[in-house]
Amino acid sequence: MKFRRLPPLHTLEAFDASARRLSFKLAAEELHLTPSAVSHQIKALEAFLGFDLFRRGNRSLELSDGGKAYLAVVRDTLQRLRDGSHRVVQRHARASLKVSMGPFIASELILPALPSFQEAHPDIDVRIDTNLRPVDLLHEDLDLALRFGNGHWPQLTAEHLMTMWAVPVCTPELARSLRKRSPADLGDISLIHSSPMAEGWAMWSQAAGVTLGKGKRDIWLDSYLAILRAAEQGLGLALGLLPMVEPQLRRRRLAAPWPQLKIEVPQGYYLLHRASDGDRPEVAAFRDWLQALLRSGSLFK
Repeated sequence: MKFRRLPPLHTLEAFDASARRLSFKLAAEELHLTPSAVSHQIKALEAFLGFDLFRRGNRSLELSDGGKAYLAVVRDTLQRLRDGSHRVVQRHARASLKVSMGPFIASELILPALPSFQEAHPDIDVRIDTNLRPVDLLHEDLDLALRFGNGHWPQLTAEHLMTMWAVPVCTPELARSLRKRSPADLGDISLIHSSPMAEGWAMWSQAAGVTLGKGKRDIWLDSYLAILRAAEQGLGLALGLLPMVEPQLRRRRLAAPWPQLKIEVPQGYYLLHRASDGDRPEVAAFRDWLQALLRSGSLFK
């Protein structure tokens, strides 16, 4: 049988995502669809091909032999289409970058400095995505991501941007009170915790060689921006990350009660991109601009 028609592109994308995740639910999350929609697309592709792509169990999904063979064809085709589209866009369209980063680094650091990049590179459009969800640079419509971590992201290039230091911070008034005490004597002070880094305070106390007392209560927040805002509002003691918290310290929105007890954090900030994108002019321009800003300290003045 020779096909005179091509299968719909969206069914191939649904098949590729489902084969990688071996789950219609996870594929649906990646594609921003419902599991039912992904399942219908797979069934439509199977009807077009005339054979089953998956062996479906009660709680499992496995590729059939035909599915494994067809997956190689689909992945090669999709990659060729992506690469070819990218080459044509680079040559004929206005350059653009879509960059994923957390709300804090976007609002406090990158956006205030972005006009200098736009002035130096008026031909490059930059779009900022501050969604906190995990992103897949290999398959999503993103070019770069700024992420806090250990530098290990499989199949991606991770360029180290900043070494980080952790130090307790709070309001200047609270800091004056705490300087008269040791970290073991928190009294009625609450501790502000990061949900993504639940062991942050324990790691700090161990690295700093001090005993940390039990606070009045524990406050758990899921973003660095929320943690600093809570500390600024006098809700308790938070772990500030230097140099990112330097503007708040300089403007006396926050203070460090024990500045000598700062410790180097094993994780740091990294710029992530696909290995094949390292030589793209717009990617190189943004990377060089960001590194120059960090070297000069301009982001933290």
